[in-house]
Amino acid sequence: MPRMLYYLLLLAVVAPALSLIGGAKLETAIFIFSALSLIPLAAVIGHATEALEYYVGPVAGGLLNATFGNAPELIIGIFALSNGLISVVKASITGSIISNSLLVLGGSLAVGGWRWGRQFFSYRNAGQYTAMMVLAIAGLLIPYIASIAISDKGRMQSISIGVSIILLIVYVLYLGLNVFNIRSKRRNPRHAHKRASETRELPDWDNDEDVSPITGGVDPRIVEESARPPSVWSLLLLLVITMVGTTWNSELLVGAIVPVAKQVGWSPVFIGLVILPIIGNAAEHYSSIIVAYKDRIELSMAIAAGSSIQVATFVAPLLVLLSLFFATPLDLVFQPLELVVLTLATLLFAVVSWYGETTWLAGVQLVAVYIMACVVFFLLPK
Repeated sequence: MPRMLYYLLLLAVVAPALSLIGGAKLETAIFIFSALSLIPLAAVIGHATEALEYYVGPVAGGLLNATFGNAPELIIGIFALSNGLISVVKASITGSIISNSLLVLGGSLAVGGWRWGRQFFSYRNAGQYTAMMVLAIAGLLIPYIASIAISDKGRMQSISIGVSIILLIVYVLYLGLNVFNIRSKRRNPRHAHKRASETRELPDWDNDEDVSPITGGVDPRIVEESARPPSVWSLLLLLVITMVGTTWNSELLVGAIVPVAKQVGWSPVFIGLVILPIIGNAAEHYSSIIVAYKDRIELSMAIAAGSSIQVATFVAPLLVLLSLFFATPLDLVFQPLELVVLTLATLLFAVVSWYGETTWLAGVQLVAVYIMACVVFFLLPK
């Protein structure tokens, strides 16, 4: 992880300090600094959980990554639920999936294709990602279609709970399948394979490095001894500190959404759809672009698709279940426009990954669709 992000952690104390000094008078500054602080905090949390996998193994490591890797989205969602900002919670869920599928992946393909021309990746792994993304979209489309025929909010809440439980079960099975695949590759290693970036030929990607959509990287235990992560206790201490900072800044961020939206003339839904996902996915966006620039587009696909899958099949269902403890429960009935863009994002991902190769133009196309969606989101009635 870049050393600069550790220096940016100083931003995590700026917003809390401003809230103690100025309170409501500095809401815009609090919003900006609390939002920016989530970028290095999310990056450090992701780095620490991946390092912990070295000690605890892929099963526990995958669960840690799924839990803590989405901590900013979960914490923001919980505070938004406590404040009754249901529309903002829904917007942040769909916005995060759209941002990962279109902006993060599109930017990575554009940068990698610009440098290398044509890049290759495993169409088998991409097909697995696509299947999970289609499942996630189905989990959001079915409740909406049911809401057309069912006007009873109690029944719709029951449908949302049932769908959420199913999505969580499938996500756990998906996690287990990837762990099984990693272990199978270790039992049957094949080292004769050369990287596509060296041969520039289409290889047998099934024998490539253990790229996992759980963490968006290779198995961290396959490292040199000199690259051994810090001790478990230092990593746990780092996680505790960053989680405290994330919780505090997320609370300040959510509390400033409505006042700042009124000041700048934006709708809270636009902030949830566009601003919060860009901030929350900044660390993934940076990592995805860097590895694409190094001609490791397989990792870029894993980062972008894995993040989208985790939000749709883990974060969203978990927030639905957690919302039962709040005054206003969350359901899975989203706005038609959001569902249309989500469906388009999934279709474009499937088309881009169909042949196992891509160019910079595919990335530009994905980003173009994202910008078009942002223009519409911005002009929605407040």
